Amino acid sequence: MAVLIAGGLIGCAQVTSPSLEPSKQTSITARVAADQMGMGFNIGQMFENEQHTPSFEEARPKIDAYYALGHRNVRIPITWTESMYGSMMVNDPDVGDVNFDHPRVRELIKIVDYALSLPGMYVVINAHHEKTLKRDNKYKVIERIWADLSNYFKDRDFRLLYEILNEPHIDTDPMPVEHIRYMTELAYKRIRAVDPHRIIIIGGNQWFAAKELMVTWPDLEPIGGGKDAYIMATIHHYEPWSFHGEDGDKSAPWTLENIVEPMEQAEHWAATVGNNMPIYIGEWGNGWGKQFDKFDCNQTREWYRLFDSTYASQREQGVMPTAVWDDGGWFMIWSHEEDAFNNNLHQCISGKCVMTGEAMINAGCRSK
Repeated sequence: MAVLIAGGLIGCAQVTSPSLEPSKQTSITARVAADQMGMGFNIGQMFENEQHTPSFEEARPKIDAYYALGHRNVRIPITWTESMYGSMMVNDPDVGDVNFDHPRVRELIKIVDYALSLPGMYVVINAHHEKTLKRDNKYKVIERIWADLSNYFKDRDFRLLYEILNEPHIDTDPMPVEHIRYMTELAYKRIRAVDPHRIIIIGGNQWFAAKELMVTWPDLEPIGGGKDAYIMATIHHYEPWSFHGEDGDKSAPWTLENIVEPMEQAEHWAATVGNNMPIYIGEWGNGWGKQFDKFDCNQTREWYRLFDSTYASQREQGVMPTAVWDDGGWFMIWSHEEDAFNNNLHQCISGKCVMTGEAMINAGCRSK
């Protein structure tokens, strides 16, 4: 199978990203990147969970489908130091040395390079679900992971972004602020040593809620002191969880304030502490699939219709790019089994959405 992109034919086995020295590329500030990233999506439950086969062939149809809809960023959650399918993607979880010969790592590289080959597509990679690393404060491990990754990917297009550590909670408790700040500082210095203009993404110290930014980053001293134009902050937006969570009540009313308040909290931090740093909403969505066999809730459709097109993309301080959480399961939009969209939420994200009847809380919002 091959695909025609920008006038050229790219075969599955020969997908590569342009290999240019960083000094010969045009760097992209975090603000410029945020304006260009726009709508995006997650390839969830593939490299951080065993739900979907971690392969290029599994990921490519989803990437192509979202790209055709105008999505210009893809976030790939990745677990490096915990076992999946009986092995890890590092040689030693107490060291963090990435095994670039590991089959999953090779597939991941294919996905990264393919996505970067698509004109204007941004790619976010991270460290995700690193339970032991977080619990035991293995700061040297996260430092080594990013030292290895930044050295390997240093010649890739600047549209490849690094998110240091996803949702750094320990069980359900927040990680001590001093721990996540120190981990981030070590990773930041390693990346900057080889890649001064690579965009680095920072977040809070628990669930990446907007309010955590002020707690975790009352200053930017460990990461350039506010003088680095290549840093972006991220939040995750599942407020209210009583509606969005997989066990949440889909018939419970929500308000526009529920959409806006976390965005405003993040903007306040950016304007007062964050040196006007752009904000990336790296996860958002509604978990319907645990309670329903088929999606048909107008109230959820309306949230998706408004979230990006009316609010995140229209911020006065600048676009907040978004990446909807699509895990092919409880938060399903794309079906990996069918290689097709499971419902019309992908259309709703763009601002145009067909409802079922006129009632916002229709029968499809009430659990069986």
